[in-house]
Amino acid sequence: MPAYSKLLSNNGINYKDINTIEDFQKNVPVFTKKDFFVDTSMAELCVDKNIQSLKLAVTSSGFSGVFSFGMSTAENQNQIVFSIDTILDYIFKISKKKTFLINCVPMGVKVPTSLPIAETSVRSDMALAILKKFHPYFDQFLILGDPHFLKKIIEEGIEQGIVWKGMPVSLIAGQDWFSENFRLYLADLLGIDFNCPDNGLFVANMGIAELDLSLFHESIFTVRLRQELQKNARLREKFLGKDTKIAPLIFHYYPHKIFLETTQSNELVFTMLNPDNFVPLIRYNSQDQGYIRSYEFVKKVLTEEGYPHLIPELKLPLVSIAGRADRFITVHGKNVTPEEIKEGLYSDFQVASSTTGYFKLSLKNDNEGKIEIQLKKGVKQTEKLKKKFTKALLKYVDTDIEIQCYHYHDFPYGMKLDYERKFTCI
Repeated sequence: MPAYSKLLSNNGINYKDINTIEDFQKNVPVFTKKDFFVDTSMAELCVDKNIQSLKLAVTSSGFSGVFSFGMSTAENQNQIVFSIDTILDYIFKISKKKTFLINCVPMGVKVPTSLPIAETSVRSDMALAILKKFHPYFDQFLILGDPHFLKKIIEEGIEQGIVWKGMPVSLIAGQDWFSENFRLYLADLLGIDFNCPDNGLFVANMGIAELDLSLFHESIFTVRLRQELQKNARLREKFLGKDTKIAPLIFHYYPHKIFLETTQSNELVFTMLNPDNFVPLIRYNSQDQGYIRSYEFVKKVLTEEGYPHLIPELKLPLVSIAGRADRFITVHGKNVTPEEIKEGLYSDFQVASSTTGYFKLSLKNDNEGKIEIQLKKGVKQTEKLKKKFTKALLKYVDTDIEIQCYHYHDFPYGMKLDYERKFTCI
């Protein structure tokens, strides 16, 4: 990869001096997308500049202000299909159940799988039409999409008379962090029982366009673990450290595929280990806030605290994703984060059903905080509803903050809400 050779040379590093993990971590710099994707030609990012072998290119959302790109060959695609199918089989038993996947991920992102699939992007009407017509012929449906869009699909389905409870539908959320209360809200609408995952499940997957579409995934074990961590302050402190108020998403990851590190500020650093990778990024900082826990650590803590039933079946390390470190405002000496607001919004299911889930967190000129929330179409703003929102949010936000609810079309930031782009909530 010529671009990487240049970066090492510019930093005075001779690759022949890197012989051990210690050499690697001490001498090889950590890079970000700006190092690779701003001034570098696409050919220089490919092994041997062989861009003519390109089969598929995907782009990031551009949320950070810089677009990054993932590229793969036909051989890579075959490997990815096998990997995705293996993960789906572990979680959803697709080798034993006739399964149909509805892909609602935007930006033209395709899901490499051998399953029957409908690529609807962010057209909820198309996704629901497919579900209605095809559901008699399959044992289960998997719907993949952004958390907000999954909420939209399920709620619109109810409005159209779909009886979700008892229907074999599972959800896979990607692209954005979601709270555990959000999961419980959608699980309630679908009738998902986390004690009987064979009848339906709601899990998260984390991918990064330039690295892999499925870097980490949840399982029923990590879902149950996160639910217990959110309820149990003592276990949360043992597992995640002091002052962790909101349980992060917790994923399995595969150390034979990824060498994963964290910076001093707990940002995740990836080194992709597949020798066939077309764009082999090394010590790549995604700027996601995360914590790595070994399987041995997880087993020890859960055993000591009396939760051996929560020990994951897969003997793999876990990584927790807690959002971005710089995304908060400070009000009256207290930090307020989007994660706290997301947990609060979905702590009351009536409140949750009244909003699209989109909100804006900001500081006013007098340094007072403000949360602006978009109501769903047809929901009227009333003082009673505002009090419900306030009560729900203050369960997780530790300071007084102004809350303003807007009718759907009056939300000042509404023109940006097309489910194609990530919404900037702060």
